[in-house]
Amino acid sequence: ELRRRSKLLDRAMNTLNARERRILSERRLKEEPTTLEDLSTEFNISRERVRQIEVRAFEKIQRAIRNAAIEERLTAE
Repeated sequence: ELRRRSKLLDRAMNTLNARERRILSERRLKEEPTTLEDLSTEFNISRERVRQIEVRAFEKIQRAIRNAAIEERLTAE
């Protein structure tokens, strides 16, 4: 199950562009998340823009995982 979920996450992460992938990884997948301030400096954008990108990337990941799981179930039947 863990391997299946990891595979779904990897596939979903590939749907993101490099900036979305970096921000999501730094904000959601690290033990101690990078601050909005640090990421805003790195990308030369506002903290609010970083937050918006993070939210949109997370929504994309959720959709991609849900779609892949549905597809997986349909092909298994």
